[in-house]
Amino acid sequence: MTIKPVSQDLGPELVFVGTGEALDPALPNTSLLVRGPRTLLLDCGYAVPHAFWAISQDVNFLDGVWISHGHADHCFGLPALLLWMRLGGRERPLTVLGGPGSRARLEQVLELGYPGSYAPHKCYPIEFVELEAGAVNRLGPLELRIAASAHSIVNHALRIDAPGLRSLMYSGDGAVTEGTRALARGVSVLVHECFFAVASGQRKHGDVEGCVVLAEHAGVETLALLHFAAEAKQAIRAAARGLERGMFELLTPSPGDSLALGAPPRT
Repeated sequence: MTIKPVSQDLGPELVFVGTGEALDPALPNTSLLVRGPRTLLLDCGYAVPHAFWAISQDVNFLDGVWISHGHADHCFGLPALLLWMRLGGRERPLTVLGGPGSRARLEQVLELGYPGSYAPHKCYPIEFVELEAGAVNRLGPLELRIAASAHSIVNHALRIDAPGLRSLMYSGDGAVTEGTRALARGVSVLVHECFFAVASGQRKHGDVEGCVVLAEHAGVETLALLHFAAEAKQAIRAAARGLERGMFELLTPSPGDSLALGAPPRT
């Protein structure tokens, strides 16, 4: 599918930059572009920058980048993306967001990628912000909440609420927990990784039934499933079709697909 450049005239929207897992030979790593009162990139794995550049070549386009956890397919694209912004003449600050304790890890990723390239005397300001779990964090008009999922390392799901924007939750990686279940309650759009067609005893990734049940309990309007195991894509899509009960819109998006976020959030 050809990814079309994002128009600056469009209203709030969610663009699926990538929908693949770490080792998918055909798809960029899972990454979302949220355009609203602030423009955020959610996760930036090693295969994401080139997919992002097909959408926008404006070095000032992003206000911030959220990183759900420290696995390579979710953060190793940061060095290239941020250096590209610097070399393209960006001067305005960029906010890099993560969960508690994320700053040291992400600074290490940047330094390993291009040593010394992000020093203050060379680079636009990069502000690292560690969001607090159980609190309402703010980025301009955005309200940001996080909760830990069940994954092999610490991963935080992110919920975004803002006036005039459909509420959005992005899981990052990991199976459902009580914390992410509470975070999803009443959200309009739920984007959840779904590595397995059926539940795995390892409880480190999402599965179709677990995601569908979460969406039903949360009362979502739209559920988007992505980050499928590369060898199980057909089985996952078949399982999703089998569990579709018409309670919400169920999507299995491809890179470049988009979803309008302009409806007022539900009360």
